[in-house]
Amino acid sequence: LRDEEKNEIAINEAFDTDRLYRGPYKGNAPDLLIGYNHGYRISWNCASGVVAGSVFEDNTKAWSGDHIVDPRLVPGVFLANHPIDADDPGIIDLAPTALTLFGLRPPAHMEGRPVVEMNRFQKGKRE
Repeated sequence: LRDEEKNEIAINEAFDTDRLYRGPYKGNAPDLLIGYNHGYRISWNCASGVVAGSVFEDNTKAWSGDHIVDPRLVPGVFLANHPIDADDPGIIDLAPTALTLFGLRPPAHMEGRPVVEMNRFQKGKRE
């Protein structure tokens, strides 16, 4: 979707969640996820169910955080206080890693992978 007034692309892609998700909680996902470009988001009114007359309107409030930007545009940082066992860790790996650190096996339907090896954390063993 293009913002004709600013001559910019406002929505990069509408993601079909049927192609994104799997597992027992897939049915809880929305049908589509909207990947907004930098500087665009749903309006404050739209978030509460109000549909305005225009597609685009200026934002008059400060944005303090958001979850609607195209995920391919959002960089991330993975910090650890010890070596990790992955060349390309991602946010999807956090839950399986946390479960592993607590001595729990991630469920089979969970995406991602632990980025640490548990033998590194056995009693008395330090790197």
